[in-house]
Amino acid sequence: MNTNQQAHHIQAADTSLVRTARPDIIVDAGIPELDHLLGGFKAGETTLVDGNSSLIAELPNRLCVNTYRTFHAETIYLDAGMRADPYRIARYARTLELDQQEVLENIVISRAFTVYQLSTLLRDLLEPLIQKRSPRTLIIGMLPALYLDPDISPHEAQTLLAGDLRKIQELTTRYNLITVGTNLDAMPLTPSKGLGKTLYDSVSEILQMKQFDHITSLALVKQQRNATIIHGTKGQLRLEEFGMVI
Repeated sequence: MNTNQQAHHIQAADTSLVRTARPDIIVDAGIPELDHLLGGFKAGETTLVDGNSSLIAELPNRLCVNTYRTFHAETIYLDAGMRADPYRIARYARTLELDQQEVLENIVISRAFTVYQLSTLLRDLLEPLIQKRSPRTLIIGMLPALYLDPDISPHEAQTLLAGDLRKIQELTTRYNLITVGTNLDAMPLTPSKGLGKTLYDSVSEILQMKQFDHITSLALVKQQRNATIIHGTKGQLRLEEFGMVI
């Protein structure tokens, strides 16, 4: 083997080693208790965040900003519940001393008002957008809400949801996306049947966030791990954070 061949062989070996040793691609929520429990939202995985905690409404905003802060990459935010708020995203960016305009320019928000619009977005329009924008994170806010439309039969809703979830998983894997869907208990899901079972069975992990008077309980359903956020009284919060883990 001549010198050039040896150099090429060593370079190839080094590159292979770097790929093997590369850590998971993750984005944090910026909530210490949640990030410690989950280890960050990971590329190639789909996570459903389900429950009644007010923190769920803020989670997409944090993920949009933290995706930009961590990767200088874009987020595609599909809003199925009329909750996307650029002003709140910009406010969180400001707390991290980031340029608000730059952050907002790296977020693509698309709203769906019916389940059929959402299904069309997911099945027909999302992949071309991913190919054009090369996002790191995909968020589907209030993912199950539109499938719970009383004007749609349970069978049709179930069929649409199952097909849409297959497409979400396919795109998450193909483009190595950090994919997060939220459900803020406007209409609680039942994990053992119906739409709730379809959702719970289809995602990589379920993070349940249940709020009580002074605490929010966190549970990773599939890993069977738990944590608790203790909420202090007014004036006792740690800046943007929410307490301590017990």
